[in-house]
Amino acid sequence: MKRYQSPLGRVKGLGPTHSGSRSWLAQKISAVLLALFFLWFAFSFASLYGAGYEEVMRWVGTPFNTVLLIVFVVAGIYHAILGLQVVIEDYVSKTCQRIVVLAAMKVILAIIGVGIVWAIVRVGFIVSTMMMR
Repeated sequence: MKRYQSPLGRVKGLGPTHSGSRSWLAQKISAVLLALFFLWFAFSFASLYGAGYEEVMRWVGTPFNTVLLIVFVVAGIYHAILGLQVVIEDYVSKTCQRIVVLAAMKVILAIIGVGIVWAIVRVGFIVSTMMMR
C-alpha cells in the first residue's frame, strides 16, 4: 500500500494538512462530552415533564444547570463546526468556494451559539433577580 505522507509527516503523525489528527481527536472528544451532557440533559429535563413554565424557568435559572446548559451548547456548536468542516472540505472542490462556505458556516454557527448562550444567561439573570426580591 502506498503512503501519501512525507517522511517528516510520518514521524510527527501528521496528515497532509498538518491538522487532521488533531481535528479528528477533537471531534471524538466533543462527541463523548456531548453524549454525557445529553444524558444529563435528557434525564434532568424529563423530570420536568408536566411542569409549568415557572418551574422550567427556575430549573434553567439554577446556576448549576445554567452552566451545564451553556457548556452543552458550546460543545454542540463546536462539534457541529468540526463535522461540517470535514464535509465541506470533502465535497466543495474549488478552493475559493470552500473558503467562503467554511467562513460562512462558522459565522452562522457562531451567531446561533451566541444567541442560545445569551438566551440561557438571560433566563438565569431573570430567575436570579426574581429570587432576590
